[in-house]
Amino acid sequence: TLFQPIVMEAAFGTHATDNALHFLRRTALDSLLLTAIALPGYAISDLVLGNKQFFIQQTPRFVMLQGFGAMAVLYLTIGVFWSRLRQSPAILIVLYGLTFFFANYGPNKTRFVLPSLVFTNCRSTFNGVCAACGKLGALVGASLFAPAADHLGDRFVMLLCAVIAVVAFITTKCFVPQDNEERDERTLSRQISGTIA
Repeated sequence: TLFQPIVMEAAFGTHATDNALHFLRRTALDSLLLTAIALPGYAISDLVLGNKQFFIQQTPRFVMLQGFGAMAVLYLTIGVFWSRLRQSPAILIVLYGLTFFFANYGPNKTRFVLPSLVFTNCRSTFNGVCAACGKLGALVGASLFAPAADHLGDRFVMLLCAVIAVVAFITTKCFVPQDNEERDERTLSRQISGTIA
């Protein structure tokens, strides 16, 4: 989200105007466009979680891995082809919007489900610790984003996002227990439904 104004400016150019209402309206329409791509990620995640898709059980861990993997590929593509994509605004917006889609489909959705499945004996304590770590990560990202974009360039920040998504993928793969994937489909569906409710 912090990168959104830079991507919109790269795609559509600057909307410099003395009319504050016109600027606000243009910014709202730009944001609405990205949100229209991003929001279905939550709904699709709801549809696949706990079910088998293409003979693979869609556990929260696996859905999170899919989200991080797709985000890594998308950010890498945007970073590598940044200069060319600035000449193709529609493709840039679709690729960038898909990063939001997969963020909502994977990590944003499963961050609510996974702690309650992993920390079965001390849910409230470690759910709080997980939430605090997420807020700390957001603070660090928000603090370092602008200086990194100013000093190293927009392309570098997109490549850095790809690296972070790869690190998150590896961390999830190594540290989120796999035993959740071996559970009975109905039991997992009940747990997910109870956690979401």
